Amino acid sequence: MVDSTSSSPPWWAAGLPFSCSQCGKCCEARGDVAHVYVGRADQERLASHLGLSLQVFRKRYTRFEPGGYLGLRFEKGSCIFLDGKSCSVHEAKPVQCRTWPFWPELLESPETYRKEVLEFCPGSQAETPIVPPESIADQALATDEAIQD
Repeated sequence: MVDSTSSSPPWWAAGLPFSCSQCGKCCEARGDVAHVYVGRADQERLASHLGLSLQVFRKRYTRFEPGGYLGLRFEKGSCIFLDGKSCSVHEAKPVQCRTWPFWPELLESPETYRKEVLEFCPGSQAETPIVPPESIADQALATDEAIQD
């Protein structure tokens, strides 16, 4: 979680480089990491985008994850909506997808970010534009809120 009560600035206070390279790697399972949580607003937006009732959308595209969260199904090692290297529901994709890589658990420490993002995501390389810290904090908060709804 991003601590907004701390008096010291976060380690990423100067911002972090990121620009999506559309490689699709973040949509693929990595070991036991194969989760895209979808809160109620995400479910409703995706169901509407697909022209489905909420009940049909849930039955067809989601599964319960550990901790009781609802998540998108993964098939053959990737998100059910990954088509080649593209998201087939890009316009309606979940908040968790929109806010990658600025999830609270990835921002906990420089070491975690290096291991889980820098070593994995080509869009996080130093030559990409710097995302301002205010945007990073907003995205981390949005991720938390979307999962909790």
